[in-house]
Amino acid sequence: MNRKSTITCACLSLLASLALVAAGCSSPESAAAPDNSLPAIKVWNVGSVSEGGVIASGKVAAAEEIQVVSKLAGKMASVNVQEGDVVKQGAVLAQLDAADYIQQVKQAESGIASAQAKLADARAGTRTQELERLESVVEQAKAAQDVAQNTYNRMKALYETGAISQAEFEKTSLELEKARTGYDQAKAQLDLAKAGATPNSLAALQAEVDRLRSSLDLAKITLANTRITAPISGIVARRSIDPGEMAQPGVPLFTLVNMNDVKVEASVQAEAINRIRTGSKVAVRVSSLGNQTFAGTVEFVSPISDANSTTFPVKIRVNNREGLLRAGMVAEVLLDQQAGSALKIPASAVVQKEGKAFVYKLDGDVVHLTPLTIQDQQQDWVTIAGGLAAGDKIVITPDARLTDGGKVRVN
Repeated sequence: MNRKSTITCACLSLLASLALVAAGCSSPESAAAPDNSLPAIKVWNVGSVSEGGVIASGKVAAAEEIQVVSKLAGKMASVNVQEGDVVKQGAVLAQLDAADYIQQVKQAESGIASAQAKLADARAGTRTQELERLESVVEQAKAAQDVAQNTYNRMKALYETGAISQAEFEKTSLELEKARTGYDQAKAQLDLAKAGATPNSLAALQAEVDRLRSSLDLAKITLANTRITAPISGIVARRSIDPGEMAQPGVPLFTLVNMNDVKVEASVQAEAINRIRTGSKVAVRVSSLGNQTFAGTVEFVSPISDANSTTFPVKIRVNNREGLLRAGMVAEVLLDQQAGSALKIPASAVVQKEGKAFVYKLDGDVVHLTPLTIQDQQQDWVTIAGGLAAGDKIVITPDARLTDGGKVRVN
């Protein structure tokens, strides 16, 4: 290689080195300097409404809670259950001393048996033996009347001839009258026996039977009330009586609860009450169970607010077959689980154009004007049912300079 070539290569190498040094000394800021002419924006990450959809707080209560009382006053003979026992509807929880009530039933049974026998006899009519006896009485009365009549005839003839006094004759007349009366009475009894009981007599006897039957039914009901039974299937939550103690009518002896289903009793603010309806599906979240959620159904929405506030009482029924929920637990009521696709965004991000709602959605450093379907709007928040997805980024408090497809600078 000649000297001129050597000098030329050296010069080229030096120039290349200087270029590399210059490139290494340049700052990143100068290479990617921000364009201050672009609109500056603040970004909001869209999230699901389920994270902020609490519309009410309340407490869990048993779907059914019954105070079991006695209808009778009496000494408690036995108590068959303990607190915590699971019982079926109709199970005997306790038994009162029933000795007096058993005797009342027996007396009522005896009374009705006697009345029924009398009624049966009246309907069957007089027996042959009784008719024969009455016919014999009539014959005897007829004979006595004939004797008295003959005696009267003889004494009358003697009186007319002056053989006897007037007093003796009047005595004979009185005996004849007695004989006639006896004969008439005997014939009347015979005729009545042959005719049988009258309809009114039978009706009176039947009425007596019915009255005594009602007394027997009442005595049996009273006896049955000595057994204190479970009106529902459930759990014995409280027991307030022991054997030997006196029970009083209307005083609670047991508390039964049915926890297969529970209800959440909550109060909803006025601005949220129209978001739920009877039959709506909601989610119930219980913090004491690790924020576990349960499916619930709204079964009651009060048409009037609470007397002491502006909230509206609601009741939600929740299936509790697994027995995790207990009465008294605090629960939060969230929007229905079907609204999981609904999203909540700040109201300041919504832009109104020609009567329609839009937001600016960020895609890299470009924004796109995106139409929205609004589900619910409050003062600071808007819940949407369409137009965005969880994880999208949108512009909040958008600048008037923003345009569809325009570039932006994220602060």
